Amino acid sequence: MPIQRNQPSPVGEHPAGMAVAVIGTGYVGLVTAACLAAVGHRITCVDRDRDRVAALARGEVPFHEDGLTALLAGGRVAATTDTASAVATAEVVLICVGTPDRDGAIDLTALEAAAAEVGRSLTGEFPVVAVKSTVVPGTTDTLVRRILEQESDRLAGRDFGLAMNPEFLSQGSAVADFMMPDRIVLGAFDQRTAAVMARLYRPFPAPLLTMGLREAEMVKYAANALQATLISFTNQFAALCEAIPRIDLARVMEAVHLDRMLDGPDGGRAGATRFLKGGIGFGGSCFPKDLAALSWWARRRGIELPLIDAAQAINTRRPTQVVELLAQALGGICQKRVAVLGLAFKPGTDDLRESPGLKLVGRLLARGVEVTAHDPLPEVRQRVRAMHRGAVLVTETAAQAVAGTDAAILATAWPDYRRHDLANGMRRPVLLDGRGVLDGLEMPDGVTLLRIGTYAPTTEEP
Repeated sequence: MPIQRNQPSPVGEHPAGMAVAVIGTGYVGLVTAACLAAVGHRITCVDRDRDRVAALARGEVPFHEDGLTALLAGGRVAATTDTASAVATAEVVLICVGTPDRDGAIDLTALEAAAAEVGRSLTGEFPVVAVKSTVVPGTTDTLVRRILEQESDRLAGRDFGLAMNPEFLSQGSAVADFMMPDRIVLGAFDQRTAAVMARLYRPFPAPLLTMGLREAEMVKYAANALQATLISFTNQFAALCEAIPRIDLARVMEAVHLDRMLDGPDGGRAGATRFLKGGIGFGGSCFPKDLAALSWWARRRGIELPLIDAAQAINTRRPTQVVELLAQALGGICQKRVAVLGLAFKPGTDDLRESPGLKLVGRLLARGVEVTAHDPLPEVRQRVRAMHRGAVLVTETAAQAVAGTDAAILATAWPDYRRHDLANGMRRPVLLDGRGVLDGLEMPDGVTLLRIGTYAPTTEEP
């Protein structure tokens, strides 16, 4: 199917809401449900977890995401454990279950179970089943299609529609990403399916690209791989700059960013430049597992992906390199006391999956460091306390975390940490800013600020 482009109507011009069932109330499912409800669609969420369904009925959101609680207020989204009742009246069924990593391969167990339940529940003239979960190319038109047809005794393209509709949501800004998307990608089994899905997304002012199912599946991996590779590209240079005196990565990248190929639409810098900054590596629920799944899937087809493998390897090494940078500045790190500020993998979320901050905690503990830690979100602090069972002192405030320490690492770019007095109470005021949180601030006398991508001498360099 050739790629088609159109410009949907602005938000608010949707003539009539559609009945939509969202299978899975995790991060993608709940954000999708809330945002589709906000433009007038009638949404029913389905989840096997009765406690989660009951909590949603009370307006409680099971994770932190800016703006999501407000969207769910007012009862615009229904929730149930009954797949059959939700699917029976739905014009569109969105499958939003997890596809986690299992020994470097993609785990489709939840997807298979969801497809089977949906298949058994399909009724109506032409309901469209769309996969939003991230899956390797070929999954929707083989595995999912086969299960749906077997369980429903119906045929795709004749009795129901089949689509692949990848999400492009960044945690911490997911609501804004959904409501004002860069693009909407629809992989469609046939033209009738494409028309139904286009109607679903008509309220959203963004280019809509219709393509084949496998192309849509590949788009998601290509988009994530590009962003992850840009991060690892820059962190490779950060490690090199940290080994050589009198080179500042920030100055180097400032010049790189001025290349015309990185021009934005209004003459400023393109959005890609935010991934071309040194840091402590990427984490979260998407990049690590999706890059691993992509490499696994490619190897099964006899294709090596050395660039993707290198991006993963660079990211794996990065926390150790950051600890080495701090150790060099302190003249050794064993038996020192170090605070890690920021434990969620990025600001605006409580997600700890593959958190670089937690990886730093682990590396420090392995080097004999006494570690204190803080995160602005209480739920994060509680989970990390349970995780480390007293091995790490997790404090209620950043000031408590840094008190009496030899150094502090800013591991997450929470704006709470952008303060002149952050080093107050430290035994040896050394701040390693792993996220550029303190950029532009003048540090008080006596405070040593280590920035990513700069050399950290222990003695005066000639």
